Amino acid sequence: MAAHAGEKAQKTGDFYCAHCDEKVHVTAGDTIPKCPNGHSEYGTRRNEPGNA
Repeated sequence: MAAHAGEKAQKTGDFYCAHCDEKVHVTAGDTIPKCPNGHSEYGTRRNEPGNA
């Protein structure tokens, strides 16, 4: 599932940049920020609460 900076996070989790794999933690309902390196596309999300 791709996500982009500026969108609202539908679930809490760690978003990993599609370009540099930098991790950004986002809480559900918050706006997804750009990664620390200035990229705005995230390729994966991990560490969602409730997942084993």
